[in-house]
Amino acid sequence: MLQSLIWLCISTLLTIAGFAGALPTAATVMERQGMSAGVIGVITSLIYVGILGMTPFQPSVARRFGAVPTYQMGKVLSACGFVGLAFAHAAWMWSLATLFIGFGAGLTWPVTDSLIAAFAPEDRKGAWMGLFQTGMGAAYALGPFIAAALAQHPNAMFIGAAIIGVFTSLPLIGRSAEVKRDGTGTKDGLWEVFRLAPELPVLAFIGGFFENGTHTAVTLSALALDWKGEGAISLAGVIGAGAFFAQYPVGKLADTRGARCIIIITLWIMIVGCLPLPLSRVAPWVLWVIALIWGAAGGCLYTLAMTGMAQRFSGGQVLTATTLMVMSYTVGGITGPAVAGYAVEWSALWGPAVLFALASLLGMRQPSADKRPC
Repeated sequence: MLQSLIWLCISTLLTIAGFAGALPTAATVMERQGMSAGVIGVITSLIYVGILGMTPFQPSVARRFGAVPTYQMGKVLSACGFVGLAFAHAAWMWSLATLFIGFGAGLTWPVTDSLIAAFAPEDRKGAWMGLFQTGMGAAYALGPFIAAALAQHPNAMFIGAAIIGVFTSLPLIGRSAEVKRDGTGTKDGLWEVFRLAPELPVLAFIGGFFENGTHTAVTLSALALDWKGEGAISLAGVIGAGAFFAQYPVGKLADTRGARCIIIITLWIMIVGCLPLPLSRVAPWVLWVIALIWGAAGGCLYTLAMTGMAQRFSGGQVLTATTLMVMSYTVGGITGPAVAGYAVEWSALWGPAVLFALASLLGMRQPSADKRPC
């Protein structure tokens, strides 16, 4: 069982690296084909549409065919999408390919997270989740470097991502990694799970809102302050670095103090990180510090919400709860950059500060079944 889970995680991380390299490569190819930035943005966002379209069906598919076969179905769907990118030469072809990548992710993402949540030891769920998310951060960072190395051969990036996705899942054939239902007759539909812990999907939404919105906000704020493009883009890298280094320690803390306690602490840190943002107009170095704080605090919220879910649910409800968390995070990931953009348009510095402080306060207002004191 443990070997299956480890290999499944490795396969997922390698696929994520391919995904992170294929998307920017696709954007550059579409730009060379004469598509506008707006059209390219809409097409790439269809990946999230695909995730949202497939994810609600994932629990029933997993119960019908098993977690590992469902995972492999997702790999095949994503591979079809990557291959489609290699042959796309019209907007509808790019759109269909990105949708298929999203459909595949809608199956593989919940399976991976739910199995980690289900099989991690009770006293180490946060550490396991944090370790996996650290690997995710490394994979997302590695992908663009691979894409840069293959910049003159974009189809090699696309086909390579498809091959890696499928072939790394082949060793899972015949292996079993199933979440056993507890046999108590507990209902495990999306609505029933939401009613049991409505705060967790809200926190997952805020996590997606933070993780994607802060990248947009800090980059646009820097550009509004007349930073050069390279510096503005580097700020997004600092956010990623903050999240990368904080994931595992934060997960371990959630094991000892409870996920809810650490969530409150990180949200307070997020608010404190928003307060000095207006000062970056006269002290540009402040923006670097804020980017690091936002990455470490805001970037870990999804990990903490998933840890809370793993500590709260068991049996068949884990599959459904994970699906609900993925859907919520995805909606937050779609919403965050758009709202952050308008916030910067309203005020380059006060806008993001107010936006993310209010989102943090919303997270604090969520009730929790975990009553352990911080």
